[in-house]
Amino acid sequence: MSKLPHFADTAEEDAVVVTDSVRTDRWIIGEGTDSQFEYLVHVGAPRFICKVDVDDDASALLGFHLELDNGEILYDFVWYDAAPTTPTERQAIVDGASQALARNTRKLGF
Repeated sequence: MSKLPHFADTAEEDAVVVTDSVRTDRWIIGEGTDSQFEYLVHVGAPRFICKVDVDDDASALLGFHLELDNGEILYDFVWYDAAPTTPTERQAIVDGASQALARNTRKLGF
């Protein structure tokens, strides 16, 4: 399959997910149109959507959450595949999310 013109060449391992004839970014970062919450979408396995915030929001710490080294917190997960159950699986999400958020050129608005 040839590269689509709007996908820049990337040295990032696993940055793109290819299924059949569809090619998409593994990580998608966005903002809710009505709530203005910042979201992170993971298109690869395990597939999920979660909110992203800084650690000054105490409500983000009430349920299942993952803390990133830069102080951001992933929380309010919606899992489309099985949620990670081992520390290794959770760390893989933390590492991938940290790298994706660091590569984002349009910083989130929190």
